[in-house]
Amino acid sequence: MRAFFSLVLLLAACAETPGVETAGGETACGFAARSTLPITRVGPFAGVPSAIDGSPVILLVDTGAGHTVLSADAARRGGVAADMQHAVRATGIGGTSINPTGNVRQLLLGNIRVEPAVVTVMPSVPLADGNIGMDILGDVDLDIDMMAGRITLNRGSLCPGEGPPWGVAATEFRTEARMPRQLPNAARPRLLLLAMQLDGVPALAMLDTGAGHTVVARAFAARLGVTDAALAAGPALRLAGLSPQAGQGRPWKFREALIGNERFAGPVMVVADLHDPGFDVLLGMDYLATHRIWLSYRARRIFVALP
Repeated sequence: MRAFFSLVLLLAACAETPGVETAGGETACGFAARSTLPITRVGPFAGVPSAIDGSPVILLVDTGAGHTVLSADAARRGGVAADMQHAVRATGIGGTSINPTGNVRQLLLGNIRVEPAVVTVMPSVPLADGNIGMDILGDVDLDIDMMAGRITLNRGSLCPGEGPPWGVAATEFRTEARMPRQLPNAARPRLLLLAMQLDGVPALAMLDTGAGHTVVARAFAARLGVTDAALAAGPALRLAGLSPQAGQGRPWKFREALIGNERFAGPVMVVADLHDPGFDVLLGMDYLATHRIWLSYRARRIFVALP
């Protein structure tokens, strides 16, 4: 089993929820229910007060993680036994590792009950007890509003031609779905990426609430003419994430980024090795903290409202 784990820090100087069904059993659009959770800020990230089998924990909302993760300490406090017979191969900013899974009888996200749940147990998680990955979050339409301090989980999905029920203008992005191997095209995608441009070159980006800063893959930066020698002239940044070793990145000032209808002149982003993630850019909390995001894996649609 393989997953991509994000939770990138810059250290420098709901259970499976089916859609609304028709009488014939086919999945229809629309929403059956909504649950809103208050966000606790944990550094640059969004934390949700939660409980693992009755043990209180803080879990970070991480749209860049394929699997929900608990630290070994949080798993121990919650009585979650690590099972190496069902291990997960995890690729993160610092490389790849093999980690055991664990079975949680009941996971509470705020007042939302998820039972049972399978989590990945890792030695440690920066700043929190764990994270909530897209194995859980991908089964609902997510409305992430960092400025208002809340995340809303919508059971169901937007109908074709409709946008989020926000009452304000929102930009819909062109998306590309990366599908799991040996699963039908109707399955939930492994990755849902959006189209953007960096220095005039098209790029695929993942919206990652587990990344403290936007990160550009070194291989993509090289296509834009950014050389290793030029990068080496800047300071080295230690990148800590959900992997056994820290990665390293270098800041680089690009000419221009085009994200939806917004044009950013001279954006400074971190260039780092992303270890074959299948995309070019991690759009992190430096962007997401000031934008309202609607993320629908089921409908494969992404909307962003301007700040």
